[in-house]
Amino acid sequence: VFRTVSKIKDKLDYPLYFIGYEAWKRDEWNVSVKMDAVLNEYSWNGTVAACDVRIGNPQLDSTHEIKSRSYLDNARYIKSLDIPSRDLIAIKTSLWLLTDEAIKEAVERYTKVIANKNITAEEEDKSGDFIYDVEISTFYKTVDNEKIDKIKIKNILKNLALEMKRHIFLIDGKIIFSSLNETRYIVNSQGSSIVEGSRKYSLKWQVFSRSDDGTDLFVYRSYYFNKINQFPDVKKIELEFKNSIDSLKKQLNASNLPPYTGPAILKNRAAAVFWHEIFGHRIEGHRQKGEKEGHTFADKIGKQIMPEFISIYDDPTLEYFNGIFLNGHYLYDDEGIKAQKTILVENGVLKNFLMQRVPVRGIYFSNGHGRRSPGYMTVARQGNLIAEFKNTVSYEELEKKLIDLIIKTQKPYGLIINDIEGGYTYTQRTMPQSYTVLIKDAVKMYPDGKKEPIKGLNMVGTPLQTFSKIIAVSDDYDVFNGVCGAESGWVDVSAVSGSMLFSEIETQKIVKSSKKPPLLPPPHTEKYKF
Repeated sequence: VFRTVSKIKDKLDYPLYFIGYEAWKRDEWNVSVKMDAVLNEYSWNGTVAACDVRIGNPQLDSTHEIKSRSYLDNARYIKSLDIPSRDLIAIKTSLWLLTDEAIKEAVERYTKVIANKNITAEEEDKSGDFIYDVEISTFYKTVDNEKIDKIKIKNILKNLALEMKRHIFLIDGKIIFSSLNETRYIVNSQGSSIVEGSRKYSLKWQVFSRSDDGTDLFVYRSYYFNKINQFPDVKKIELEFKNSIDSLKKQLNASNLPPYTGPAILKNRAAAVFWHEIFGHRIEGHRQKGEKEGHTFADKIGKQIMPEFISIYDDPTLEYFNGIFLNGHYLYDDEGIKAQKTILVENGVLKNFLMQRVPVRGIYFSNGHGRRSPGYMTVARQGNLIAEFKNTVSYEELEKKLIDLIIKTQKPYGLIINDIEGGYTYTQRTMPQSYTVLIKDAVKMYPDGKKEPIKGLNMVGTPLQTFSKIIAVSDDYDVFNGVCGAESGWVDVSAVSGSMLFSEIETQKIVKSSKKPPLLPPPHTEKYKF
């Protein structure tokens, strides 16, 4: 770092005022099983490095948004490459080549930034491009690899997958186990030096079928943990896998729901995904600044945006919630800034944004949420997003309130959304500022308490209006663990929420494949001779 900064100054037409490196050393193993056979097995042990260069000054530098119609002008890809291990000269040579390319690209882009500034209108937000004055950190923590009995794990997965053979309606499915030990190395020209290790495991499965009307149906389940002795109890996952298949069968025989407006419950883990998709992405700092962004919350600091019994914070430093591992845990972000608990909403009032080292109007500090995967620039991202409720009731009481609301509004039924696959939300102003939540398991709730499975629906709406419809919440907190893809690649995330009762939601029909189920039953269900 210091060799580059000290010797490159006289060779450039513009000042190089910041350079940083991040390397990801990964040791991973993945195995997937279908029926009782290994479908795929993959191992990788190596290191990838990226180089961040800023040409210009903190007020205007080579990362500044270029106002144009081309997505590529503001793509978040940066130079990265595989780094050899152990051989110091080979490592230095690789970083030397990486640095040279990164600097030349940054200088070229800075010339475009200056030209673009001269021919386009002024930005609404003039806060600058980089928060230069930050705490310089030194940190070292690695995590040892654990010994894994790979044969035992494969046998568990294969025995579990045998259940798929017993169900003629299953078209496809697989079970996946993943292990990853990763160490991130971060250094920069300001003197920060961070080494942070993490170890993570996941067990996931997905089963798939298709109804006669062409609706594709999936059920997905996952477990995340960071110690191999936390591998889920075999009896428990066998029961959960059977439950997933039973849930799929119920959906297969369920009726398609026509477009609906009315009261509904979003159950805890589904509600956690809802907060991640619908609120969390819109509260990321860079979305309050981009010229093409919708700025849903940009001018709402200090204003009421949801009911006062809801508070929301993001705390990457939490490793567990009620004994459940949080996949979004980290101590330092990808810009070398210490992760901080960040209060986003307090008693319904917006307090802050998730921030990286890019300022937005009125906020000139990072709260440690600059994140990315290799090959991307950092942007502000979620870590562990947690919704905290006051005036809670039990889930059973929430269902009673739903029935009361159905009767009061004279609706024939309400909805209980048990599980959602995920969703997407439009944040750019070129698109409607709406969201879609992909529902995978839901039931009708009738005034007499009877429940009936349904399929073929997604929840839709706009954030501010939807938040105002939350009228009661439960204390049955649960955790969603997963990975999230956005401008800076894929990052590990978690979200926590209790169940929520909405006075009204809106649903729409899903897009169908229109394909019929397979003409013949699966071959393992029949005895035949060639």
